[in-house]
Amino acid sequence: MRRKTLKVAFREMHSEVESLLANEALSLMQRFNQAMPLVATFLDYARLERLDVGFSDQMEEIYFFKFEKPEYYAMKIYVAGWYTLMNGRPKGTAQQQREYFTEELRFIYRFFSQHAFHYQYFRSGMTELDELLFVRGVEVAPVFILEVPELDASFCTSGDYMFAKFIAYERLQELILAEIDQLDQGTRLVIPAGSPVIGGGKVMEWTGEVINLVELGYALYVSGQIGGGKAGLGEIFRWLESSFGLEIGIPANRLREIKRRKRMEKLHFIRLLQEMLTEYIDKSEA
Repeated sequence: MRRKTLKVAFREMHSEVESLLANEALSLMQRFNQAMPLVATFLDYARLERLDVGFSDQMEEIYFFKFEKPEYYAMKIYVAGWYTLMNGRPKGTAQQQREYFTEELRFIYRFFSQHAFHYQYFRSGMTELDELLFVRGVEVAPVFILEVPELDASFCTSGDYMFAKFIAYERLQELILAEIDQLDQGTRLVIPAGSPVIGGGKVMEWTGEVINLVELGYALYVSGQIGGGKAGLGEIFRWLESSFGLEIGIPANRLREIKRRKRMEKLHFIRLLQEMLTEYIDKSEA
């Protein structure tokens, strides 16, 4: 293994772990017990290899602990989270499973909210605090970094573990959204524009971009505005599809499109609604 670069070794480990987790011929426990040692072996190798080579300057050290190590350590957090999530899945109805996954999704949202400042730093690509967060031996007040486990001081900084959790939790978020969508696949409803709907009304035509409706659907879902917060993600998207006579597609896939936008453009439609409504109210008060 020592002849391989860390990135090559990581890709190979990542591929092997993904294959294991997807192997339904094995039990959840078997998949977990086989996958976790692969991750642990790679992390041990990465530590020895990186410390042996060292860093040419502080910029190289920051780059490793900001971008590379969090990606590596996120695999350990993800595999543990994957097992906990799938092992806790209820064996009841689709609705019970949907409620379970919805609550797990809200847990992740709460985590991002609780660490909003650092999550924004992670998503935005800012660099102002890099020397504080990603250089070894720099002491940070506990009030600034709330969650730092006891790790090897020679191979950790105050911020790399938090970034690893962000990466892992975003992957778990995608997994949960995919599971919710799969539960809803069998009841997806698409009605052509102009068709009558229950209650004798007509399907309204959505003339904006479909991705804007995706923003709206997720906003309604995470804010719990429909059905006392019990409406499933798939249910909300089916309602939007039937109301406007179009097909949105798989919610998790459309969310990826939003996440690929630049940070300031991620919620373009929601921000546009806010600006236009504010302008309307201001004019009505004039």
